Amino acid sequence: MKTTARGRGRKTTILPGLACALWVLLSGFAAPAWAQDAAVDPAPSAATAPAATPAPGGAESGLPSFFEDESDDGVIGLIEAPEGEPGVPVEGMPPVVDPDALAASAMVSFAEVQPRMMGPVGHPPVVVELFTSQGCSSCPPADELLADLADREDVLALSWHVDYWDYLGWADEFARPEFTRRQQAYAHQTGERAIYTPQIIVGGTDTLIALRPAELMGLLQTQMARPAMVMVSSSQDKDGYRIELTPRGAIADRVAIILVRYAPQRRVAIKAGENRGIALDYRNVVLAAERIAEWDGRTPLRMTVRRDTQNSADFPADTRHAILAQELGRGDPRSASGPILAAIRLD
Repeated sequence: MKTTARGRGRKTTILPGLACALWVLLSGFAAPAWAQDAAVDPAPSAATAPAATPAPGGAESGLPSFFEDESDDGVIGLIEAPEGEPGVPVEGMPPVVDPDALAASAMVSFAEVQPRMMGPVGHPPVVVELFTSQGCSSCPPADELLADLADREDVLALSWHVDYWDYLGWADEFARPEFTRRQQAYAHQTGERAIYTPQIIVGGTDTLIALRPAELMGLLQTQMARPAMVMVSSSQDKDGYRIELTPRGAIADRVAIILVRYAPQRRVAIKAGENRGIALDYRNVVLAAERIAEWDGRTPLRMTVRRDTQNSADFPADTRHAILAQELGRGDPRSASGPILAAIRLD
């Protein structure tokens, strides 16, 4: 077959174009294979590897730890907040430490060194803390969940009412700024960026934000299966409650001894805010928490705790009392936000 000079020119122009198109098409099919091969290539040698870039939030960046990669936060039992749930940024909250809670007079009035003790106690109850608010429309189901645990002997359920939802039109009568600071301290401990209601803390370590009863039961079982770090002895006499704490293993931080006063049951009619028009039942509502001593966690601690102190008359007649032994945590050294090693009901 013959071709004209013009035809030969068009042929020489078209053929390279077709070759280029064919090369691009074949390259598209080959790309996955190239990517797969690159994934399994051995790592570059130290001599040829590029210099590492510090990750955001690392020690060299100076940023807080909550800017680190969150693919694995390393917090046992930490469950992220559901999308769309309102939260309050931790940075916008007041300072974590309440200086009044550390007053030496408060410690001396409750705790005194004692020479001997008797009466060992079994595995201490697991502390379940609910941070809630009467002005929070998402909280009533969590309040009911805590109420289901309130009568269990192996659980000490405590309801801490926070004050940062009071602006919605209803001031929670049980809310205290120091309770908000306690939740804030937990957020700093775990690296959370915000605090939420409702939020449940189990044993001072495991966090549950979404209301999943099955997961809460799983966290409880996990806590109960762990060997107790502290052996507790407790007895009551005319001077008060005599308590001894003996370490059974290495304790990482110093331990705060906290006296918690709580009301066993309260019913409140909500007249404004998100829950207006309904009456809510609350169990084990915390009325006050006072840090009465500090323990090094190495040698046995012997102390007597009295209820008949100067401010006892300020609380209702049905007020109950409990002692928490809680590690200070790795944030502010004066903030009790670590594991709760022991919980002792005094009445």
